Amino acid sequence: MNAKIKGPIAIYYIKRRIGAQREVFSVKSKTYDVVIVGAGPAGLTAGIFAIRRALKIIILHDPGCRPTPNEATIVDDWIGTPHITGTRLMKKFRKHAELMGVPIEGEKVKGIEKAKDGFRIIGEGGVFEAKTVILATGAMHRRAEVPGEKEFTGRGVFYCANCEGPFFRGKKVLIAGGGDTAATYALLLHQIGADTILIHRRDELRAVESYRKQLANSKVRIIWNSIIKEIKGGKFVKSVVVEDLKTHKLTELPMDGVFIAIGSVPMSEMVKGLDVKVNPAGYIAVDKEGRTNVPGLFAAGDIADNPTKRIVTACADGSKAAEAAYMYVQEKKLMAGKK
Repeated sequence: MNAKIKGPIAIYYIKRRIGAQREVFSVKSKTYDVVIVGAGPAGLTAGIFAIRRALKIIILHDPGCRPTPNEATIVDDWIGTPHITGTRLMKKFRKHAELMGVPIEGEKVKGIEKAKDGFRIIGEGGVFEAKTVILATGAMHRRAEVPGEKEFTGRGVFYCANCEGPFFRGKKVLIAGGGDTAATYALLLHQIGADTILIHRRDELRAVESYRKQLANSKVRIIWNSIIKEIKGGKFVKSVVVEDLKTHKLTELPMDGVFIAIGSVPMSEMVKGLDVKVNPAGYIAVDKEGRTNVPGLFAAGDIADNPTKRIVTACADGSKAAEAAYMYVQEKKLMAGKK
């Protein structure tokens, strides 16, 4: 409980939180109004809005999976909290949801099936049933798919500079990518004291202008129009072979670490059996309220086929999906009452 929250408001939150926690352990065999899969910005926001609508809900999240914002070195576009780390911001989100009484349980979801009155969510530790489901599982790091990447993952190849970056002070590191993530990784590693090189397959970064300016004013070296061809080493990474896409010349660079930041892949495997419409990249197609083509199934955040992938848009997606799920549940109740 936040020490700043006192009096009747504190008692209100404590009652809601305890009530929600009791419900998690006592009604697993019953049907929820909404099961939210994922505890990132979209999932937690959906949980808060669903609780405000007095829906019976639960958030399920993979205990071994960290929401992507945790890996952000600095989040400078969340209103009201300039220059906050992603980890700290996510802690604030989680605490807010818990204070509102949102029940959150560590449970890896293996699949989702259609059921008579909604959906059956298959977890590693049990089965949950729900009238509606909100998918907020986000996306995982895209692999470079080059020789040596898999072999050296965890031994010099990483996907989170905020996590492993501090180990590379005074060492040579290569960051692959051209977007915001790659730019922030390069800036962080340079600040830490690593000899930093950024490699990008084009001749211009996709990162926002502020990051480009910071890179231009730093000592980060950028290799343009090039890609990683192979990662070599013994017990750990020792060198990286890069290819110039214009001349096709191969160059082997001595390197202690490689950080891959070339995009993401949606975590939508669990709904493949539901014939959910997706775009060519696998992101789930939704309308402006987060509805998919499967009645009662909603998607929010980075897993959805939306043009912008930001924390703020993920939260907006979560709120809209929760409201749409509420309307769906109410319509079902109304229809059942007319029979």
